[in-house]
Amino acid sequence: MGSEQERSRFPVQAIAIPLLIVTVITAAVFFITESDRLRIYPLSDYDLSIPGDSMSIAHGERIFTIRGCTDCHGSNLGGRIIQSGLLTGIITAPNLTPAPASPIYDYSSEDLVRVIREGVKPSGRSVIMMPSHKFQVIHKTDVESLIAYIRSVEPVNRELPSTSLNLPMRFYYFINRNLTLFPASMIKRPVEFPEEEEPMTRLEKGAYIASSCVGCHGHHLDGGPIPGAPPTWPEAPDLTLTGVAGSWSKEEFIQSLKEGTTPDGRHLDGRFMPWEAFGQLTDEEFDLLWNYMQTLE
Repeated sequence: MGSEQERSRFPVQAIAIPLLIVTVITAAVFFITESDRLRIYPLSDYDLSIPGDSMSIAHGERIFTIRGCTDCHGSNLGGRIIQSGLLTGIITAPNLTPAPASPIYDYSSEDLVRVIREGVKPSGRSVIMMPSHKFQVIHKTDVESLIAYIRSVEPVNRELPSTSLNLPMRFYYFINRNLTLFPASMIKRPVEFPEEEEPMTRLEKGAYIASSCVGCHGHHLDGGPIPGAPPTWPEAPDLTLTGVAGSWSKEEFIQSLKEGTTPDGRHLDGRFMPWEAFGQLTDEEFDLLWNYMQTLE
């Protein structure tokens, strides 16, 4: 009799215990990731001088393009839904234009700098899935020109859904903190601009241009798995002398970025390599970048 009762309880236990474990893990993942989302960061002060001349605005547009901002926010800055699905939820690159529908409509210039360089909204909370940690290296004058350009564009009255995260995306972030889900947590503080911008050597100028590449290709540009990228993404190629810089000519390198085709005929997929943005570099900038790559062994 007793053995029959034990057998009758077994199926309940076999279901209840795993269900309890899954519930506990799910709750832990949600509350830990939600704690990161709701964390409040300090608001840094900035002394800014936003220019209004056409030359500075045009320079800001180039910065917006070559730093890859158009890939997410669009050439008209109207934003778009980057990803939508059961695994991720909805990930939105917001409308950046001066339209009432834009979430940054009431942002001050300081607010914009904090978002760009620190990933922090005026509320003190982190933005979601913006590579702000890559933009701390941008010089003060470039950031000021960038803001001048953002302020100058035509309004786009486009309403987009706010970013919302489904549990699988939260779980992926939980096990892989290299994912820039909440970029404010990755920022080294203090984050002030240098007091003065010293004149740069040609090599330093090349390194500054190459700073746009480090998010995928690594700080030494030696490639490998892209930090925080989905596991289905291809690895970033080696750009040092052991890779592209040693096996391609400068002309082949420039052509690949301008036309999106490698010397062996492969097409560069713009989802993983924004070649159209980097193809906007001037001949001088290409030369500086290539010379810098020639120093990376």
